[in-house]
Amino acid sequence: MKRAMLSFLSLVGTCPVAQAQDLALETGIRFSLKRPSSLSLLAYAPQAYRVSPPRMEAANPVNADDRDQDIQIRFHKSTQRFLRTGAAMPLDPHMLSRSRMTRYVMEDRWLIGDQVTATMGWHGIKISNRNANVTVGPGRDRLRTRDWFLPHANLVLQTGQALRLSLDYAEKLRAYSETGISGPMGLDHDTYLQLRRTLKPETQSRVQMQADWTPAPALNLSLAVHGGRLDDQLRFTGRGILPVNSGSARIEGAILAVHHQATPQWQWSVRYSGARVRVSGGAMAHEHSLSVGTTWQSGPWRAALALVRNSAPALPVHDQRAMRIEAGVDYALAEIGGRPLTMSLHMSDPDRLMSGAFARDDLSGSLRASDQARAVMASARLGW
Repeated sequence: MKRAMLSFLSLVGTCPVAQAQDLALETGIRFSLKRPSSLSLLAYAPQAYRVSPPRMEAANPVNADDRDQDIQIRFHKSTQRFLRTGAAMPLDPHMLSRSRMTRYVMEDRWLIGDQVTATMGWHGIKISNRNANVTVGPGRDRLRTRDWFLPHANLVLQTGQALRLSLDYAEKLRAYSETGISGPMGLDHDTYLQLRRTLKPETQSRVQMQADWTPAPALNLSLAVHGGRLDDQLRFTGRGILPVNSGSARIEGAILAVHHQATPQWQWSVRYSGARVRVSGGAMAHEHSLSVGTTWQSGPWRAALALVRNSAPALPVHDQRAMRIEAGVDYALAEIGGRPLTMSLHMSDPDRLMSGAFARDDLSGSLRASDQARAVMASARLGW
């Protein structure tokens, strides 16, 4: 299914005599091949009020239908351009900064037995920045990184209705992706070339075992234990918008989470994580985090609030606040021209812990200075 995202356009002030416009374009496609079979042994009735961790959806066994194998191919491309409106020829392609991300996913899921589902596949990504510094001037210099083979595998054992066990392995990559969106970086051409030679992408390899227990339809308990490496973690220090390689570490940790759907409209959750971080060339450190969150949804309205208390990061950062607050409000308008429209207002406060970045289950992607800054964002999303 092909979808496009329409984001609000913002004017970014770069200097007293020039402004710039950030244009974001996204395209994607998903293709699925299904092999018929008479197997339907993993059938179970949906639970009306069950609240599951977000990652469970990606690893769910194949529900009752007419297939025992599902091959999926997904492709996604996004482009952000920085237009210097003060230039004499603003549409000259050599005067445009551009950040482009291309990503694909190939995945095969099949039933091994009555209660066992296996998933194997890989994804690839390429991130390319042209004129990644608006003060460098016109040219064809690029900041680029790519890895076309990042494997992942997952094995799920569904023991009855209440307990599910899973084991998975995954690799991913995150790379710097900023093209003047935050304004001039103040680099001359030689310094920019030095950044291009020395900047490395952040890479991760992780093994995780997880148990999910549903003692009641509205209650879910989850325990995950994981370990692996996080290499060349990218950070932005202070108000800087240039990435810094903060180092590598081996991480072992655990996450305990409780999700409860109190009413059809209201749910709450508690999550505790602890990790042992062995920094390369440094000492052992410990990180832990405790969060309490709640979500309310009624009709077109949805609101969420999360309070998080963190320990000190294993690697020193400029902002080491112990308490974080995240919140958001979404309102789904009636369809316009047959297409749904959603208005959103979100307040973000990113996690500074190394173990927090390690525990995320998202795919490989880009990293920008704005991703690690406290922010309030208003947006409109139109479905096509």
